[in-house]
Amino acid sequence: MLVKNTKIAMEIYADCAQFGGWSPLQRSFSPLRFAAAASAFGSGSQTQYALDCMALAVEAGFFTTRASLKSSVFAEEGDFAAFCSALAKYDWWLNERHFYAFSALLDCDESSLRTYSDLAKEFQEEYSKY
Repeated sequence: MLVKNTKIAMEIYADCAQFGGWSPLQRSFSPLRFAAAASAFGSGSQTQYALDCMALAVEAGFFTTRASLKSSVFAEEGDFAAFCSALAKYDWWLNERHFYAFSALLDCDESSLRTYSDLAKEFQEEYSKY
């Protein structure tokens, strides 16, 4: 599913984009500096921003393999660890957009990917393979 027209509040995008992520204007992805962003904005909003950026990149066909996700999403290993730690605290059900983007990319069984904390476990397992 490709994204042709994405609405983003540009003032929010400008604040978050300084820490990397999906650029709808340039159709490119800059590695996320999650730890620095979480310090600046709080891990809750930055976790959602990171998830949305990754989902947009997957939908746009930018990330097509698990290996590309590993090598391109986070600026440093510490950023990945901070993201997984923040994500593990989300006990909510995955929203539909995130479910489809990440289940396709991670090649997950539907039963193993129901909540955001499940997604954190999948990310940690996936990253430990590389």
